[in-house]
Amino acid sequence: MTADSLPTVALPSTKDSGESAAATPEIAMERFEARRSWAFALGLAAMSFGALAFVLLLGGDRLGQTIHGAALAINGIACVVYAATSHDVQKYRTWKVTALAFFAAGANATGFFYWGVYSAYAAVVPVSIYAFASGAGRKSTVAGLSLSAIAFGGLGVAQLGGWVERRGLIGPNAMSDRWQLVLLVMLQLVMIGAVIGGVDAYRTMRRVLYEHHAALRALAQREAQLAEAHAEMRDARAPGEGRHSGDQLGRFRLLSVLGRGAMGEVYAAEDERGQPCAVKVLAAHLLGNQDALRRFHREARAIASLDAPNIVRMLDVSAPDARLPYLAMERLEGQDLAELIKQQPMREIGEVVRIVREVAAGLDAAHKAGVVHRDLKPANLFAVRDGASVIWKILDFGVSKLADGEATVTVGQIVGTPGYMAPEQARGALIDQRADVYALAIVAYRLLTGRPAVVPSEAPAMLHEVVYRMPPRPNQYAAVSEAVESVLAVALAKSPDDRFSTAGELAAALAEAAAGVLSPIVTERATAILRRAPWGQWARGASRKLTIA
Repeated sequence: MTADSLPTVALPSTKDSGESAAATPEIAMERFEARRSWAFALGLAAMSFGALAFVLLLGGDRLGQTIHGAALAINGIACVVYAATSHDVQKYRTWKVTALAFFAAGANATGFFYWGVYSAYAAVVPVSIYAFASGAGRKSTVAGLSLSAIAFGGLGVAQLGGWVERRGLIGPNAMSDRWQLVLLVMLQLVMIGAVIGGVDAYRTMRRVLYEHHAALRALAQREAQLAEAHAEMRDARAPGEGRHSGDQLGRFRLLSVLGRGAMGEVYAAEDERGQPCAVKVLAAHLLGNQDALRRFHREARAIASLDAPNIVRMLDVSAPDARLPYLAMERLEGQDLAELIKQQPMREIGEVVRIVREVAAGLDAAHKAGVVHRDLKPANLFAVRDGASVIWKILDFGVSKLADGEATVTVGQIVGTPGYMAPEQARGALIDQRADVYALAIVAYRLLTGRPAVVPSEAPAMLHEVVYRMPPRPNQYAAVSEAVESVLAVALAKSPDDRFSTAGELAAALAEAAAGVLSPIVTERATAILRRAPWGQWARGASRKLTIA
């Protein structure tokens, strides 16, 4: 990969982007080139006007003095204009640097004519060529610098052949034509070497920057994953024998514990025919909690009302007055996404599109039935093996909210997992299906970047970040295209009114972005959202304490 084949990204438009750490190597290189070119233009302007004064004082051939003096003046003015219009890195444009290179090449060419092909001027030029090429190693800029070497060689050959009269201040004196040719070739090689050396230095620096950025990105991912693992270790207990293992609940005999959550334990079980299934039992400390009991039975009603291939199928539910409330579901063979993430933290965009599409299909079915999941996260997404293929199913509607007033959880009571909550959910406000759209986008962000959008810590701090801060830019941690970033920006908008209205819309937009055919409407929405809340930035009011009703 050459320096010119690497992608170029426009500098961000945030107010402090010129001083803050660059989110990507492309932006860092743009800033480096901008500052280096500005400083070079100032130095070149001073050299041009200084050389002009010398030329006027020294005299020499009238024609050569006039041509070179005019070229120096024009080059100096061009450098001053560049420095005046490009001091702000936001105003950096590569075409300006290319134009500067061609102006400098013109001044060099006339300098060889005035000073002489074999003068000390021929030794000064390679230094400036190297300095310029090592800070702006683009093809167009290098082409301009190469004109200096071409002009030098062409003029030397023309003078040796007698086609151009020698007018330089300094000549080869008694040196034979043969040795003049040898010297010409040697100086030509020096100039060509200066161009090649400058470009190589630029590419080396660019490669080192990319390697450094990749190392920092991997470190950030590992730190986030470690924090996530510590959080899971604090909350999880190993499957095995549970307090109800061996019990008979209705027509189901409970076996080992498959997992535990806030609402209860999930057991491997068998029905009276020996068919495998899974039974969820309400946690003992919630048995006297009427709100928890209502929520538990709400899960049963929610799942029973849904008939979708991407939602776990419910088999039975205990009576409302049962001593130990339970619900029985189909037993799934496979792994949940949380376990799969531990094995492979990052996924290719094609696989992420497939996961989001299937989960979105299940969510849309639930939302049409008036059910909002409220706790969508990798642990609640299950990959079921069906031969060589995989079917993704949504688990655990235990904290779901039905659209009718009777089933609505008390406003202000925060239920769910902080790192996957929508901002309105973290505030304890009323929510709708767009909260699940947000959570699905957080899952997609996790899969694409290899890190959680909100690094696990104390719950209040996480909730505060969810409400007031956009996640870091995805491209900072992985090779995520701008189109995919636009889709995530819309889905992760702090206001639900700015998001996709359905999970299906999110899935369709992500598929379009992956195929490179994203609608301009989505891009415009993302631009407007990121203008108000840029990636990784805290919103206004972020210093306020998050209050939970």
